[in-house]
Amino acid sequence: MLYLIIFFSFLTIIMFFYPILKALLGKQNAISRLKKYTAFDEIKEDKKKNRHREKEYKAGLGIIAKGVKDAKFLNNYKRKTQFELQRAHVLLKPEEYITISIILAGVIGLFSFALFSISSYALFFAILGAIIGWIIPSIFLKIKIKKRVKQINDQLSDAIVLISNSLKAGYSFFQSVDIVAKEMTGPMSEEFTLLQKEVNFGTTTEKALENLVNRVSSDDLELVVTAVLIQRQIGGNLAEVLDNISSTIRERIRIKGEIKTVTAQGRMSGLIIALLPPGLTLILFLINKEHISRLFIDPLGWGIVGFSIFMELMGIYFIKKIVNIEV
Repeated sequence: MLYLIIFFSFLTIIMFFYPILKALLGKQNAISRLKKYTAFDEIKEDKKKNRHREKEYKAGLGIIAKGVKDAKFLNNYKRKTQFELQRAHVLLKPEEYITISIILAGVIGLFSFALFSISSYALFFAILGAIIGWIIPSIFLKIKIKKRVKQINDQLSDAIVLISNSLKAGYSFFQSVDIVAKEMTGPMSEEFTLLQKEVNFGTTTEKALENLVNRVSSDDLELVVTAVLIQRQIGGNLAEVLDNISSTIRERIRIKGEIKTVTAQGRMSGLIIALLPPGLTLILFLINKEHISRLFIDPLGWGIVGFSIFMELMGIYFIKKIVNIEV
C-alpha cells in the first residue's frame, strides 16, 4: 500500500510539472526559428502552435521564470549561467535554465521525501534529493561543454590548415575565417561564424578573438589566437606560423591517444573500484534490507557511511590524478 501511495504521488508531481518541462524542452532550435521568415505558407500554423505553447508556458513556467528574472540578487549567477549556456550552445535563457533546476529539485526532493516517509530521516533525504535535482542540469551542461570543446579540438587542425592555405592563396585573415565558417561544419563553423558576426557588428578584432578563446576555453585554440594577435602587432608570415602550430597540435593529439591507450587499464580499475561499494550496498539491500538499513538508522552507521564516502572520493581523486597526464 505504501509503495502505491509513493508511486501515485510521484505520478501526480510529474503530471503537474509536465506542461512546464514541455514548454522548456520543446524550444525550437536555430534552424526552425529561421523557417518562419522563409516558409510563408506555414506562418499561420506556426502562430497557432506558438500561441498554444505560450499558454502552456505562462500556465506553469511564467510564475517561476518571472520571479527568477526579477530577482536582482541572482544577476551575477544569471550572467555566469548565460555564459555557460553559450559555451554549451544550449538555446535556453538563464531564467529558464534556473527554472528547470528548481523544478527538478522540487520533484526529486518530494519524491525522496515520499519514498523515505516512514523513516525519521525523511527530511534529510528530501534535502539530499533536492540538491541532486539542482545539480543534474549543471552536470548536463558541463558534459555538453566538454563534448563541444573536444569536437572543436578535433576540428582545429583542419581549420588551421584551411586558413593557412587560404592565406597562401592571397586571401586576408578574415576572408580565410569566412571560408572556414562556410566550408566546415559543427562547432568550429558555428564559432567562426560568431567571430565574423562580432567583427561585422563593430567589435575590434582583438576583442572578438579574445571572446572566442573565452567561450571555447581550449589551450590549442588559445595558441592559435595568440599567434594571430602577435602577427597583427609585429608582422611576419602567419601561414608558416599556423603550419607549425598545426603540426604541433597533430603531434599532441597523437601523444594523447597513446597515453589514453596506455592508461586504459588504470582508468578501468578506478571505475570498477568507484562503483564497487555502492553496487555492493545495493545488492545487500536487495538481499537483506533489515541488515543493511542499520547503516542508515544508527548514528554510528552514519559515521561509517560518511567516512566511506570520503575515502571513496579521495581514491577517485588520486586515481584521476595518476591517469590524467598533461601533454
